[in-house]
Amino acid sequence: MSQISPVCMSLAEALIGDPFYRAVTIDSGEDEARRQIVLAEYFNLAIAEAQGIGEVQYADTDGAALWHTNEASNSDIEIHVAARKQALAKLLGARGFDNYLRISESMAEHVPHQLFEGWYLSILGVRPQAQGKRLAQRLLEITLSRADRQDATCFLETFNPLSLPFYRRLGFTDEIHCFEKVTGRDYWILARHPIHGHVADGGQ
Repeated sequence: MSQISPVCMSLAEALIGDPFYRAVTIDSGEDEARRQIVLAEYFNLAIAEAQGIGEVQYADTDGAALWHTNEASNSDIEIHVAARKQALAKLLGARGFDNYLRISESMAEHVPHQLFEGWYLSILGVRPQAQGKRLAQRLLEITLSRADRQDATCFLETFNPLSLPFYRRLGFTDEIHCFEKVTGRDYWILARHPIHGHVADGGQ
C-alpha cells in the first residue's frame, strides 16, 4: 500500500460505521483495525481521483470533502475512474469489490437524469474528535459558493438520516428516499440548485 496521509485516517475514523463502507470492507471481518487501514487506503485512492476530476477541500488533517465536478473531460474521467477501480479490486478483495460494484450500480440507477451533469459530493468526513466545530459546513461552503458562481447543481447520497437537517441548511432542498438492496438500508439522494447572490461564510 502507498503512504497513507493523516487526513485519510481521519476519514476512516469518521466513516467506518457507514453501511456502504462496512459492505466494501467485508473481507476485514471482525478486525476493525484492519478495516480502518483498508478504508484509509480507500480514501487515499478517492482523493487522487477527486484531484483529477474535481476538487478536494481539507480541514487540515481533521477531514475533507471530495467532489466530482463536471469540469473534467470525458477521457480524463474515464482514465481516473478506471485506475481507481483497478486499485480497489486489489485493495478490497473479491467480496468487497463485488459489493462495491453492486452498490455503485444500484445507487446509480436512482440518480435522476437531470443530475448527471451536476457536481457530486463523493465523500465528506470529519474525525469524531474534531466534530462540533463547523468544519464540515466550512468544507462544503467553499465548493458550494463556487458552484453558485458556475450555475452548477450539486448532489450527494447519504445513508445517515441524522445528516439530513445539516444538508438542508446548506440548501440541499430536493430529496429522494431510496433503498439500497446490498446493504439492506435506506438512503437519500439530496440535490441543491444554484443560489444566486449567495455568499458563503467559509472563512469564519
